[in-house]
Amino acid sequence: MLGEPREDLDRIGRYRLCFELASGGMATVYLARAQEVPGCDELVAVKRIHPHLAEEPGIVRLFLDEARIASLISHPNVCSVFDFGEAEGEHYIAMEYLVGEPLARIYQRVATHPEQRNSPLLPFRAARIISDACEGLHAAHELKDSRGGLLNVVHSDVCPHNLFVGYDGVTQVVDFGVASAHQHSDHSAPGQVVGTFPFMAPEQMTAALVDRRVDVWGLGVVLWELLALRPLFEKDTDLETMYAVLSGEIPPPSRHCPAVPRQLDSIVLRALDRNPDERWQTTREFGEALNRFLSKESQFIAAGEISDWMTELFPKGMRQKEQLMRIARMVDTDTQGKAAAPQRPPLSPVLVTLLVGALAALCVIGFGWG
Repeated sequence: MLGEPREDLDRIGRYRLCFELASGGMATVYLARAQEVPGCDELVAVKRIHPHLAEEPGIVRLFLDEARIASLISHPNVCSVFDFGEAEGEHYIAMEYLVGEPLARIYQRVATHPEQRNSPLLPFRAARIISDACEGLHAAHELKDSRGGLLNVVHSDVCPHNLFVGYDGVTQVVDFGVASAHQHSDHSAPGQVVGTFPFMAPEQMTAALVDRRVDVWGLGVVLWELLALRPLFEKDTDLETMYAVLSGEIPPPSRHCPAVPRQLDSIVLRALDRNPDERWQTTREFGEALNRFLSKESQFIAAGEISDWMTELFPKGMRQKEQLMRIARMVDTDTQGKAAAPQRPPLSPVLVTLLVGALAALCVIGFGWG
């Protein structure tokens, strides 16, 4: 069960693995504590490649490419990578542990609560969240090599699971696992289709060479759905979804949510132009348009407003995550700062209470970290 202390968890490199947070096709993510210095209790998220994939050079290369790309990005709107490498034959990435919720869960909470669906502030909050993501992606797109040349990094999998909104009100982009395919020529040739179908740009569907403008499209789909509170392209089958992306109608989000201002409609629809030359050409350009819209509407939505909204949406969320972090810091260590041998000592009543309170949050932690 996710979130429970596990007997088979120990450590990898200098990281004591405390709890399993999420597991995907390539790797498992743990809440871990860095133990390089005795008494250090820095908490991180450690992504460890599945053992059965560690012998596949192509998978390992993609995993480490993700780490290299993300570690080069230093921006408040991108999840930070602190460390990566190999320890005793196991490959891992140590990342910032994000205290917040994936946008996918925020969408679900808003869509199922009438007072949130009908809030006049929803269009402005959505615009602020996406404008933050625009800046994070722009930082990735502008990465340069040692000679000053663009690395041509493209995320290629912008979707609600890969945008994380913190309880501090800051939005961060996560999971550059697909982005590595565009840094190296052997992964970026026509014929390779990568991404999440309902959020993929038409040029991704046709397996053409892609550039940063596919991320503009992905953000456009995310914003459209957050405004309209319904899927734009997703259908019952992948084939139907692909057809919708390539030729389906793209109505203005105000058709489904009359509170959406017409200026915001036009900004979103430009991001969703099927001709890449007619879209916003960079995510920064997209984000600046959203900021001008917010300014014109006199809606100065700052991080504090988003933080308050997060607390409104998830009243117990921050407390549950604080409990989880407290439990992680209580995992037994020896006097040298190393993890003690795995065992099951009796849990104190306080620890039991904290653990039960935290488990409810664990099923949603780590979206996009597969």
